[in-house]
Amino acid sequence: MSDARPLASVLRLPTGETVTIRASGRDNGGARFEVDALLPPRLSGPPRHRHLAQTETFTVLEGRLRVVVGRNARELGAGDTVTVPPHVVHAFSNPFDEAARVRMSETPAGPLEEQFRALAAGGRMPPLGELAAINVRHGLPFALQGIPDLLQRPAWRLLARLHSYRGR
Repeated sequence: MSDARPLASVLRLPTGETVTIRASGRDNGGARFEVDALLPPRLSGPPRHRHLAQTETFTVLEGRLRVVVGRNARELGAGDTVTVPPHVVHAFSNPFDEAARVRMSETPAGPLEEQFRALAAGGRMPPLGELAAINVRHGLPFALQGIPDLLQRPAWRLLARLHSYRGR
């Protein structure tokens, strides 16, 4: 199936984030995906996770951001940057009372753009089957912390398979 529709440059996620796409991996041969994200106050953020091949960089443009990289937690302020190499467990949140504006880049571009688009289209409940299908299509580059890969990889594949059956 061809995806000929124009790409939205602003995505609104059900958790309250507004994501403005600055660079799409679809437009630059997969070199980089970059967004400016407006994170609402008291946002818990994604669970601790890791990427197999992508480096993520977070730069705070306004406000504050709590970032966990490995076992180290840091509070970043405007102008601060943290880079997370592949395979390193990380998470971020905005537990503060003011919104934060953050520039995030992923190099090389992985499935994050597709995940954001699925979340924005999914409504109030995260579309777990679609997220699993995206992860499987990209060779399982995303893994949650605390669940052994031996269990996690088959679970992602099963969710993706159930999602494909549901779509028939």
